[in-house]
Amino acid sequence: MMSSKDPLKDLQIIEQIGEGSYGTVHKARMIKSGDIVAVKKVPVEADLESIVKEISIMRQCHHENIVKYYDTYSKDNELWIVMEYCGGGSVSDIIETCDTTLNEEQIASVCKEVLLGLKYLHEIKKIHRDIKAGNVLLTDNGHSKLADFGVSGQISDTMLKRKTVIGTPYWMAPEVIQETGYDFKIDIWSLGITILELAEGNPPLSDTHPMRAIFLIPSRPSPTFREPEKWSKTLKDFLALCLTKDPDKRPGAIELLEHEFIKKAKGTHQTLLELIDRTKALLLKKKSKKNNGGKGVSESSESDSDSESRTSDTESDSDSDSRTDSSDSTVNTRSDSDDDDDGDGNYGTVDIRSMKKKGGEDYKPAFLDMIQADTKEEDNTKESDKGEQKPIRSNFHDLGLEELKVLIDMLTIKMNKEIQVIKDKYDKQISPIRIIFDEKEKEEKEKERLEKERLEKERKEKEAKENLKKIQNTKLHSRRVIKKSQRIAANSQKSKPKYPSPKIKNKGKNKSKNKSKN
Repeated sequence: MMSSKDPLKDLQIIEQIGEGSYGTVHKARMIKSGDIVAVKKVPVEADLESIVKEISIMRQCHHENIVKYYDTYSKDNELWIVMEYCGGGSVSDIIETCDTTLNEEQIASVCKEVLLGLKYLHEIKKIHRDIKAGNVLLTDNGHSKLADFGVSGQISDTMLKRKTVIGTPYWMAPEVIQETGYDFKIDIWSLGITILELAEGNPPLSDTHPMRAIFLIPSRPSPTFREPEKWSKTLKDFLALCLTKDPDKRPGAIELLEHEFIKKAKGTHQTLLELIDRTKALLLKKKSKKNNGGKGVSESSESDSDSESRTSDTESDSDSDSRTDSSDSTVNTRSDSDDDDDGDGNYGTVDIRSMKKKGGEDYKPAFLDMIQADTKEEDNTKESDKGEQKPIRSNFHDLGLEELKVLIDMLTIKMNKEIQVIKDKYDKQISPIRIIFDEKEKEEKEKERLEKERLEKERKEKEAKENLKKIQNTKLHSRRVIKKSQRIAANSQKSKPKYPSPKIKNKGKNKSKNKSKN
């Protein structure tokens, strides 16, 4: 259930117990029941797909060896995920805080309960895909529980194998890296690597850069104990089965639960209590030293499962340097631990989009050319005929109407905030440019105005000159006409006789002559 109700009406936050790439984890008390729970506060800015996937898978899982999910709230643009509180912390916390490794009996206890959890997951057609000590949490009474389902996957009836490359490099099965298709058996391989981690403190190749480790895992023989003489034949046989390179020959959780090494683990979870108590005492001492003003020693690293599904009393006192600086790696990793100073590998969860195998030649991952961050899982591969679906859609489909509304409201708020932030950012950048632009635009307009005035003045001057010329021409023409008229008149005066015409003067005489003739 995802609720928009104020979580502080149901929960009393006691203290922060972890911090990681996905947010913070707090120890809290449920007000009505008084039960102690863990609350993971995740900002919406985090990878929403992984968070929704984790919620979706956790709410479907009901098993004593899987961390229990209670509820999810939305508050202040954060998701508050309420889950079971495991007071012992993660197994990797114990190894690091106590600076020790587990004995065979303790390894058997962890393996048995991890296998029980995996058996349940595999029966409901889910793959964990990130089994490691950091994702195995311990209760106060020494029981082991699987946590961190952010990269888990679903296998449908029509999809026998998946091809998405995802997990943590050092624990990654060869078939995952080679992208030949994989199923539930990859969790068994990761369990085998986890056994070596519990026995020796670190997984194989941990002193190698994650990129190189990804090259070496498929090409090298299956790893084994550095000092095999220290371990029993049954454990070595169990490890060899888990790390069988051919997934078809690798046994599943059901078969391994019948192995002699696991059968002798009855009730051995009690053997972990001493380590849990020792870890708590050390952390309490460090916390007390810190509160008393002492320098304090860096506490155990908080894996992402510890900072996401983390449910113990441990609290990270200081940041520390990376085990192996893989920040320049081209693979996209989620840091699964606050790193320490011993120079070991960074155990971030890797999510790789595409990896290919070139014919029959030595394996070479294709992601070497993929230098980009925030690579997202692509479950909807080209193998559409196998019935794969985008997990993000199926995960959201599992949510109820009210839960979807809460997510939409949160994302809308987030979107508006991000839009405003981007707008403010670009307004700040544009402002000085805009001022200069306005100044130059004003100058250009002034130039245009002056140019227009100049052209208008020239036009008027030209027009005035033309008019003046016309007037002058008209006057000149008039003078010419007048002069011509005067000449004509003058000429006319000159051509007139001084006396009357003879015809006129003799007109009477001519008439008399004519009469006499008649």
